Amino acid sequence: MYMTDPVFGQQNVVFLVLDSLRTDRVSAYNDSVDFTEHIDALADSSIVFEKAVTQAPWTLPSHASMFTGQYPWDHRTTQARSYATGDEETFIGQLGEEGYTTGAITPNVWITPHKGMTSDFDTVENFLGSADNSLSRRLSKLSTKLYDKLGTLPKRILGRQLDRAFRLFGVDDSCKSEETVAAVEEYLGDRTPDEDFFLYVNLMEPHEPYHPPQRYVDNHGVTDESTIPHRQKDMFTKDGIDYDELRRMYDASVDYTDDLVGRITEALTANDLDDDTVVVLLSDHGQALGEDGVFGHQFTVAEPVINTVLLVDHPDLDARRESRPFELRRLYDLVPYWAGIQSTRPDAFGETIRGGYEFPENFTGYIPSDQWDDYYRQARYVKRDGTKVIKSADEDGNARYEALDIDTGEEIPVPDDLKREVDAIGEVDVDNTGNGGADAGNQQGEAVDDEIEDRLEALGYR
Repeated sequence: MYMTDPVFGQQNVVFLVLDSLRTDRVSAYNDSVDFTEHIDALADSSIVFEKAVTQAPWTLPSHASMFTGQYPWDHRTTQARSYATGDEETFIGQLGEEGYTTGAITPNVWITPHKGMTSDFDTVENFLGSADNSLSRRLSKLSTKLYDKLGTLPKRILGRQLDRAFRLFGVDDSCKSEETVAAVEEYLGDRTPDEDFFLYVNLMEPHEPYHPPQRYVDNHGVTDESTIPHRQKDMFTKDGIDYDELRRMYDASVDYTDDLVGRITEALTANDLDDDTVVVLLSDHGQALGEDGVFGHQFTVAEPVINTVLLVDHPDLDARRESRPFELRRLYDLVPYWAGIQSTRPDAFGETIRGGYEFPENFTGYIPSDQWDDYYRQARYVKRDGTKVIKSADEDGNARYEALDIDTGEEIPVPDDLKREVDAIGEVDVDNTGNGGADAGNQQGEAVDDEIEDRLEALGYR
């Protein structure tokens, strides 16, 4: 459905993703926060989406949903098939067809040519250096074919051996934030007045591992970094986790991220682009920081993980708060409208929010045997009218249901209508052997190049 609305002139778009940023760590969503002044300044002139929700609790499927407008079970970019086909229509492709220059600057290895996520960008800076070449991309396809054909047990064994091997080597686990912002500043400085551009930027600092500059660590009172988990696997392998110390370190990382955002908005102003550019600032998912003993994001659909930041600073739209529930996948519809290439406003809001995740294939190497049934599961969630229902199924299809009052967090009886809604969510064509379906062998996958493997290891995916 579309709604009549005045037509905007074409605008540049900066699509700024702050990976793993929680809403409760941003002052625009939580008045008690006092270290996100740059994001807050942007929010003062933005539409602030108060109830934006991701369709998947980790980067790859969340981005695939935003770029294509599809649910994860439709685009099938999942844990078992951790790559996109590259054939789906994206809003980036739409902008390119309208003459936009499209660029991506991100240190995130999930948003690379090797993962099939960048085919619609004119330029891509992934800081992979020699790892990004035609040979590594061909090897990427081959390695993914082989890995996808393995059953769960061989994947689990292989994952453990890879994990042991990676410990023998030093890994660059920096988020490359300084390099990312410097590349953004250079990109914006090279734009010409008559050019329409779309720039995707991914800042990784709110994502583990946490290594903000020391002054931020000191300002937030972090005293013992040895008790802090820096990779999602640490939830299973590290003893004596101090979740209070973890939260202080996370806040230090967010504080640093906010200053990086300030540098990007200052670069827009310095290059006289701020009056002609839409800034879409968001998180692709949040982060669990000890809620129910969980750290990370790939094993949970808790509210701090699936609720996301979303601010839209548009030169021709007034600042306001948007309280209607919003699925991030609908950015596929709205970004072209905000850019001015679509003359009618999509009715992108609905009463029901849906999402979920697949069996966590990337973590089979270190889920302990006694916790296997708790974490090697598929999850689906539905949110409507203040109620959330989660369906979690094991490898044999045995499901358990949980319903929560979103405002209080208390468990309530599962409503029949939402149970039917969550049961009706489409299934991904992935069998219990980990085979990604009949066409899995024809898709792109992860590169075997050392740099890409090291970056994955640094993020805790091996």
